[in-house]
Amino acid sequence: MRVVLRQLVAPLFGLLLISSPAGAQEPATETDKASATVPSVPVSLDRIREALAQAPPAEPLKGLNEQPTFRLQIQERQKINQLMDSIKFDGGGGPEVAGGRTNFEMQRLLFPPVDNPLLQPYAAFNTGEVLTLAAEALVTKLVAEKVSRIFGGMLRAQAEREAREEVARSLAAFKLAYPGTSPKN
Repeated sequence: MRVVLRQLVAPLFGLLLISSPAGAQEPATETDKASATVPSVPVSLDRIREALAQAPPAEPLKGLNEQPTFRLQIQERQKINQLMDSIKFDGGGGPEVAGGRTNFEMQRLLFPPVDNPLLQPYAAFNTGEVLTLAAEALVTKLVAEKVSRIFGGMLRAQAEREAREEVARSLAAFKLAYPGTSPKN
């Protein structure tokens, strides 16, 4: 008996909660009932019928039959395709791995970096030595570029000067061998 009573109390309590707001509402007036049946719309159907009954205008839209006086053309270079065409995928990039790619892959699988940290590149160096190597490489790169620019220009000027002197010597030798003629280009 208690189980049945408990099962009925919850639904009855729920019905009480749902029905109480409905009872607290004010009764509907006659104007509310009339507005509920006839929707109030801001459009008059009679005006729409009158507008549809009128004859269409002689020219429906101004400028509809005119030809355009300009032309727009968009041209874009396919930079990605050009870039991909310039890349060569044959032979792979970078230097050849010692022992070949197969041996490198086998070493990578047999001795993973997590399990064997001392087999990794630069594992024999401590932090100070690695920083020293990095600094030396950076200085070498920067200095080498500047030195190559400075001495490259000097070497080029010297090569041009030597080439002019050689041409002058050859021309002088030609004039000695053939005194009455001039060389043709």
